[in-house]
Amino acid sequence: MKEPTNFRIIVNLETTGQAESLRVSHMDETFNVQLNGKTVIILNNGDNSWSLVEGDLDQLNINLIGDAIEQFYKKRC
Repeated sequence: MKEPTNFRIIVNLETTGQAESLRVSHMDETFNVQLNGKTVIILNNGDNSWSLVEGDLDQLNINLIGDAIEQFYKKRC
């Protein structure tokens, strides 16, 4: 089993309207995001869309977090 990749993203969530720093852990095809003391798990569908696997979050904020994750990986390359 590979080691998880842990990183932080900055995202402007629709629910707060403010930039938030979120901790992300990526070990397999899912991304565990720490949001307001709870874990939200999202999945990149591979077609520029994101889905909620576990937790409570609306689709707009899932997409915003997914976009920030994609930007993180683009900067690493």
